[in-house]
Amino acid sequence: MKIEKQVCSLELAKKLKELGVKQESVWYWTQTFNPKRKPHPYQFEIQGCGRADTHHKYSAFTVAELGEMLPQGYSSWNNEHTSSCESNDEDFLIKHTTEANVRAKMLIYLLENKLMLQEAE
Repeated sequence: MKIEKQVCSLELAKKLKELGVKQESVWYWTQTFNPKRKPHPYQFEIQGCGRADTHHKYSAFTVAELGEMLPQGYSSWNNEHTSSCESNDEDFLIKHTTEANVRAKMLIYLLENKLMLQEAE
């Protein structure tokens, strides 16, 4: 399975950083430059930690890393076509294409709605 399917999307990674989630992960979305890529020589790629030191770097959290960040009482699962996450205490369900994205979206929801505190960098 490609690493892109095992980590949260670039869009969700940017949102988590914006919300103050510590940028400590095994993988990072890092902006790279390749003049042969026309008309867009800049793009984001996934790289292992410590490979790039750039302002345009976002933690590409894995399913496991996101699971560690979520409070107890949240469960997620993956089936053939969609991934889902729900709370044992709340009456809501989040769905997305990968389990990493589902967990990231749940974490974003909790942070935006002040349902959990996040230690900033």
